[in-house]
Amino acid sequence: MAERNGYILHGRVVHGKGAGHRHGMPTANLSCDAGMELPPLGVYGGYALADGQRWIGVTNVGPRPSDDDSPAVTVETLLLDFSGDLYDRELTLELRFYLRPIRRFSGGLDEVRAQVALDAAETRRLLAAEAETPLAKAADLR
Repeated sequence: MAERNGYILHGRVVHGKGAGHRHGMPTANLSCDAGMELPPLGVYGGYALADGQRWIGVTNVGPRPSDDDSPAVTVETLLLDFSGDLYDRELTLELRFYLRPIRRFSGGLDEVRAQVALDAAETRRLLAAEAETPLAKAADLR
């Protein structure tokens, strides 16, 4: 079950390894400056904002054990319903829900794609449910 969170991350979109793009799951990689405070490692659902636009996103905070064995922590977000280029632009991530821990997928790329699809569907569901709360509806009346 997803846990409600309220983490905000902000930084510049930088080039990663390009693996997500090569496999049809392009991500926006956020620059992580030394000393940047990060939430606990894991996969989060929420929003990404850039240039006055907002997209639903699924964000991985941590290493990528299915991609490489590097312990390096990265912040990369799959923006749902987005196509384009955000390189060198400022991006703000609103991590609203902790979805799951990071794990290695031994079933190859198909297993990764299946899990990403589940994460995306769960994020959409949680954000839609959040928008239906009385507090969210009252905020829309302003």
